[in-house]
Amino acid sequence: MNIGKQVVIKKRWVELGSAIFIAVIVLLALFSGQRDTFESAKFYNHFDDVIIGDITFSDILFLIILGFISGVVGGMLGMGGGVLKVSNLHLLFGYEMVFARAVSLLSYVVISISAFFRYRRYNLILWNVVKMLIPSAILGALIGVILGNYVNERLIEVFLGLYALFTGIIVLNQIWTEPFEKEIESLPKEATNETAVSGIGIGMGFISSIIGISGGVLSTPLQQLILKLPLKNSIANSVTTAIFCSFTASVLIIWTGLHSGYFSFSNVLLTTLCLTPGNIMGGQAGSYLTKRLSVNYVRITFAIMAFIIGFKIII
Repeated sequence: MNIGKQVVIKKRWVELGSAIFIAVIVLLALFSGQRDTFESAKFYNHFDDVIIGDITFSDILFLIILGFISGVVGGMLGMGGGVLKVSNLHLLFGYEMVFARAVSLLSYVVISISAFFRYRRYNLILWNVVKMLIPSAILGALIGVILGNYVNERLIEVFLGLYALFTGIIVLNQIWTEPFEKEIESLPKEATNETAVSGIGIGMGFISSIIGISGGVLSTPLQQLILKLPLKNSIANSVTTAIFCSFTASVLIIWTGLHSGYFSFSNVLLTTLCLTPGNIMGGQAGSYLTKRLSVNYVRITFAIMAFIIGFKIII
């Protein structure tokens, strides 16, 4: 075996090990022990003094950490951050799912904006694609809200979970079939399938408003499979679109929640503000990692996260 081949094999094992390390952290965040009440999330009594509203110092600390972890995952992969936040806001802090989804979507806008500026600097955003994804994603979010009372949400979640597992397998296969994929800085207008892009955007928005996640788990793999775009460009496109998609879906979910009396806007805003510092730092770190790390590292991490999301949604 020549030295060059040994270096390549060693590099792949290092990438796999690093991705598994990240996955372990994510798994710990996703499958943390359930607590029956909000108060049971307090680990240190001397941190239990209320700072503002019902939020204590320990709550703020944990929300910042959760914001950073979800920001890294969401900023790096264009997906996964919402699943992390929804799961932990519900299981760790004891919030209702409607509230957790509203906060998750609103805070993902912060992650997307934070990551967007780096992706724009790196020239990874394909504007011909994004300009069609944004309006169609907004339309999809509106459709999701209108049809939300008539569709089986659990059935959609199961299909999305199976789809996530399938995309994880596809992306892992690309490591060996297309090991040297390079990102592109522009895409000719004539090379853009407008119908396909619009369909992807509508699906992204629909999933976002129905389930309360950014929709990147749907849009990023579809851009690869249907539009044949490089993974890093697909991630950048999804993150940019999520600024508008997540904002629209969050406004619609918050409006529905307020109208139904599920929560107050002040609680949504306060919890989102506590997540924001971590979201900003995590979004910056995640987008930096996407650009600087080799495509196979990003693929492995993306695949592992897709498997985690798939099993988490289905189970």
